[in-house]
Amino acid sequence: MSLEEALEKRDELDEDFGSDLADASPQERKQALEADEKREQAKQAFLDALEKNPSLMMTTAGSSFEGWRVTEYRGTLSTDAVVGLPAEADAIVSDLTDQRSLLLGSKMERVKRIAWNELLFRAHEAGANGILAIRYDVYMLPKGLFGASVTGTAVAIEQLSQLNQALSQDLFGASVTSTAVKVKKA
Repeated sequence: MSLEEALEKRDELDEDFGSDLADASPQERKQALEADEKREQAKQAFLDALEKNPSLMMTTAGSSFEGWRVTEYRGTLSTDAVVGLPAEADAIVSDLTDQRSLLLGSKMERVKRIAWNELLFRAHEAGANGILAIRYDVYMLPKGLFGASVTGTAVAIEQLSQLNQALSQDLFGASVTSTAVKVKKA
């Protein structure tokens, strides 16, 4: 897609859904589109690096990572994505046959993946290397659209030393109270 075609498409979306750029000059729209493209390239580079080294961003639906401690909370993040079914999908198959179920399932997985990738990148942009309390919501919208919302708390985390892990797990007969350690007599 050429830059001109992309600008036209963005203009159509701005008209349909409203936008901060509705009253922007053509130059401002072009700059916004170029910034969007650069961000997408940076996101793809981060996702590629993450695929090679998953430890760049730890994730959990829980409230902590065993063996790690939160050093800073970077904020609650929420991302949304929407994808649509082709118009002919309902015309071809009118009830939930296996074919349509597979189509719906693949669309749901796609919309979840889009929202998930955006959440990972937003956490990275916030300077986080972990996301806690992750929650997915998938929903149907009118006209064959599927949406997914993913939320989580972006955090900076660091790995505990083996001694700190042992102390926090009470392996040596010690219990940790705040930053003080009390040793129990055996």
